Amino acid sequence: MGETNAGKSTLINRLVGQKVSIVSQKVQTTLSKILGIVTRGDSQIIFIDTPGFSHNRKKCNANLEKIAWDAFREANEVMFVIDVCRKKQESSIALLQKIHPDRRVSLVMTKVDLIHKPILLEIAAAFNKIRNFEKVFMVSSLTGSGIDEILNYLESVVLEGEWLYDADQITDSPFEKYASEITREHVYYRLHQEIPYQCIIETEDYENKADGSIRVVQRIRVKNKAHKAIFIGQAGGKIKAIGEASRRELSELMGREVHLFLHVVVDEKHYSGKEN
Repeated sequence: MGETNAGKSTLINRLVGQKVSIVSQKVQTTLSKILGIVTRGDSQIIFIDTPGFSHNRKKCNANLEKIAWDAFREANEVMFVIDVCRKKQESSIALLQKIHPDRRVSLVMTKVDLIHKPILLEIAAAFNKIRNFEKVFMVSSLTGSGIDEILNYLESVVLEGEWLYDADQITDSPFEKYASEITREHVYYRLHQEIPYQCIIETEDYENKADGSIRVVQRIRVKNKAHKAIFIGQAGGKIKAIGEASRRELSELMGREVHLFLHVVVDEKHYSGKEN
């Protein structure tokens, strides 16, 4: 858990070794609880990627914060993630102070490759004054530095019991949700302001073809005709770029050719709250 854009999703993708959660520079990109599963030797570690807490109260989404706190209560171990490149850490400290002192919490300092060591040590000292951590990890999701240390620690403290997932499973998300999330990530890259937050992307159908490829049909539900026009772009250029980028990434992640078809529809009933 941690603030928005602290690097939680990037960290989990690196820990798992494959993308399970989408990444964007926009705040509160993670909209639901996402599981990343790592099986090493006799241990299975289940990471819960949660929506971030916004330090800007005007942009705070209470529903997303509830999802994060619910996941917090569900977990055996809490990994509190901070971005060491942020000039001010007061809001992260305030969030940390909301956690009961009896709770097991480790501090994960991300993006350590981008900051000088003396500053890094100052930040660590400031957080260590707040509470006693189980462990303090200094990691770079970009280079992989510190990743093994997190996995080794969690492997040593997981509770005894049966594995909850198959050894080769990396997430609990069904393919439909996984594919929709990949497209949503590329929507965030190419559209701005509030529009990416005001659309719903659904995988309506997918089919495994005889040649080994996958045919995927997705529907993008938008608020009004103006939003639809923005999604489509001039001469269809915007939606084509989104679809091509998503198709390429899905093909790479699945290890086989993906044929992706996107349809943008106006769904005024849903956004007006008239839908049953």
